[in-house]
Amino acid sequence: MKKRLTIFFVIIILLLLAAAAVLIFIYNDRGNISEIRLPKNFETELADDAFENTGDIRIMSSNLLVDYQSWGGTPAKPRAKKYLALIDAYKPDVIGVQEFCENWYCAVNHNLPDGYKLINPLTTGLLLRMTAMIYNSDTLNLIESDTFSYEMGDPRLRRVVWAVFEDKKTGKRFAVTNTHLDLLREGQYEELTNVMRSQRDEILNCIEELSERFDCPVFSTGDYNTAENTPYAKTADIPEIYNSFADKLVDTKFVSKNQVCGSERNWLSLSYDHIFMKGNSEINSFCLMSYDYLTDMSDHYTIFADVVL
Repeated sequence: MKKRLTIFFVIIILLLLAAAAVLIFIYNDRGNISEIRLPKNFETELADDAFENTGDIRIMSSNLLVDYQSWGGTPAKPRAKKYLALIDAYKPDVIGVQEFCENWYCAVNHNLPDGYKLINPLTTGLLLRMTAMIYNSDTLNLIESDTFSYEMGDPRLRRVVWAVFEDKKTGKRFAVTNTHLDLLREGQYEELTNVMRSQRDEILNCIEELSERFDCPVFSTGDYNTAENTPYAKTADIPEIYNSFADKLVDTKFVSKNQVCGSERNWLSLSYDHIFMKGNSEINSFCLMSYDYLTDMSDHYTIFADVVL
């Protein structure tokens, strides 16, 4: 009997080691983008448009678009190659990332520029939390972080990750939240409006608690699936939710001293992606990266704000 138990435990250990080896192989294979080539002139155009941050910190928000065909996604590796080049060129201090599926995670985490680290992307099992955060540990100290799913909605997608940082140069602290709210779908407007209201209330409470607990400015990045209230807004844009955020927070886009955008989408176009702020920091620049060479990287254009704390 004792011998059988020993053999049983040996077999279990060998199976666990084999499973770990398979996972490592998959991660390395999916993360290998060394053979991917950037399009001609991509790096030149990127370098021409990139500019240094004249503030204290640069905060970025990116909905990457999963690589699931059913969602309209294309393979992650070629797009990740572009995205990593973008990070290297613009050197953001914090990035809120949405739709961070398995292949995106492998390609990005395997190839992040030196100093960049991920916050809370993993969960139990083989699935990933698809709302994550990246930060530059060369410029920031991570003080505290956590993540939670909303009471309503898909817990992989519809969640908040937050972190409190200290700027190594100035010693000043600030907090960042990142989220991906639900969206209105035809035939479910009433039901999903209530879901989005609930999610809105939860993240606003989180922002308020961070502001009071750490006594610092809070920046809230994300794909909010709600657009500014203009004559062009449609029912599915649910500007009611945007107005709720704008009433309590500042949309950094509209208080920036320097407005930067590409030619593929103009500055006043409706957007689901926002960087809100609670506090009195100054916004030196806000950039909507609507450049033609980034159009096929995602169905959302990356945005960022340069902040004087």
